[in-house]
Amino acid sequence: MGATDATVFVETDGPCRVEILGAAADTFEVLDHHFALVCIEDLDPARDHPYEVHLDGVKAWPPPDDEFPPPRIRLLPRNGNLRLLFGSCRASAPHHPPYTRQHWWRSKGQGVDVLRTFGMRMLRQPSAGWPDALMMLGDQLYADQVNDRIKDLVAEREVHADGPVEVLEDFEEYCIGYWDAWSDPVVRWMLSTLPTSMMFDDHEINDKWNTSQAWLDEMRQTDWYETRIIGGLMAYWVYQHIGNLSPAELAKDEVFQQVITSRDGADAIRAVAESAERDDGVSHFSVARDLGGTRLILVDARTGRQLRPGARKIATDEEWDWITSNIDGDYDHLLFASSLPILLPYGMHHIEAWSEAVGDGAWGARLSGLGEKVRMTANLDHWACFQDSYRKLEDLVIEVATGHRGPAPATMVLFGGDVHHCWVSEVQLPADLESATALWQVVCSGLRKEPSAAERIVLRLGHTRLAERVGRALVRTTKVGMPRLRWRPVTMPHFRNQIGTLEIAGAEMGVRIERAAGNWRKPQLVTVIEHKLL
Repeated sequence: MGATDATVFVETDGPCRVEILGAAADTFEVLDHHFALVCIEDLDPARDHPYEVHLDGVKAWPPPDDEFPPPRIRLLPRNGNLRLLFGSCRASAPHHPPYTRQHWWRSKGQGVDVLRTFGMRMLRQPSAGWPDALMMLGDQLYADQVNDRIKDLVAEREVHADGPVEVLEDFEEYCIGYWDAWSDPVVRWMLSTLPTSMMFDDHEINDKWNTSQAWLDEMRQTDWYETRIIGGLMAYWVYQHIGNLSPAELAKDEVFQQVITSRDGADAIRAVAESAERDDGVSHFSVARDLGGTRLILVDARTGRQLRPGARKIATDEEWDWITSNIDGDYDHLLFASSLPILLPYGMHHIEAWSEAVGDGAWGARLSGLGEKVRMTANLDHWACFQDSYRKLEDLVIEVATGHRGPAPATMVLFGGDVHHCWVSEVQLPADLESATALWQVVCSGLRKEPSAAERIVLRLGHTRLAERVGRALVRTTKVGMPRLRWRPVTMPHFRNQIGTLEIAGAEMGVRIERAAGNWRKPQLVTVIEHKLL
């Protein structure tokens, strides 16, 4: 969604022409699946635009007697106000027991789906209270932990005789995974009504994906990994990435233009996936969007990683240059979002930095394998574990807040997901610098991914002073040094399934985190964090 334009993603069961609000697009095919992205321009920003989907001239959506309000396009407000819904980590599963039980006492339980719960509340509200946009920060599906319904659907298929079981194995199975994640009627209606930005993370492939070079080398020796990673990346391009782009960006995107011209996208999209998978390949999935007077930078922190010991980076130099080129001060507020929290609690931050340093030989060549083993076993793969990238990001925050990248915005908010709990931190510059910008980090995870009892204990321990002391002692045995930025939590960590709302109203900004509560049939939202940021 833009100031006067929007794109609508459609999947159909055959080739056809898709028409929405007078704009039309022919479908393109990817391995027997059919998709269209309809670009609608010159919309009147003064009113809402309810829409229908017509396929070859025949109305296909909404269905007859649909119980939901008509899907509609409401352009972003021009007065600088914004209500942004956000969260990460949503495992799909049927929405009834035992799947709605809490995971800490039922292994199949994922809790009540808070995204669905929020949609149910929207249906009870006047539309003036709805969010302006939705941001999904990774793990839109769990390809490595599929539910019973997906298992039944793929039971007859055998992609690789010796491949892993109970995972999505190729493009066909990923299409089934996305269908399962988004076919709940309430969620489907939400996605047809709220403009949505999406970024993927590890579980869309594997929970250790691009954590360690040793892991990657091991996977590439198997005969099944290539099919899985290429299928997953192709599905991401189709189901998530192209929906992040504006009509103007799509018009300049060579791959998208090639796909819609040929109407057969398999080869072109496969080439994108193969390039992103190579160590020296190119991936460009990061996104820059203007939401009224607010700029959103949504960073791909997973695909473009450089994993070679001694030269690790979250993103390639080319990708980082593109990201920073879009941070120029031409906005009132800057939102910098990553699927991974940028600033972990100090204990976790120091331990991750220590593990990278040991893997690079800080304790001698003989013990370098220890750092890599800790990294893989504990899934240490956040920004602190890529100190080169973390230091660059520190410098970027400082440059923004001190006005060295154009006029300093009123606020800069760092967003993160991944870690299956929520908290808010205040961020400060080094003591010798003055900030013209209010700096915050908000972490919100997961939408439907409750941690187990053991995971809760470990995560809660990571927020303690004991963990901070241990981490500080370890990192001092290396040459990593202390971070330049300083941060402190202003809320307690909260667990359960949760969703966040960032609200900008005039010169004020605040954040609210709500969790799903009550009976799974009629769940409610309970506020656990409410904090004013400006």
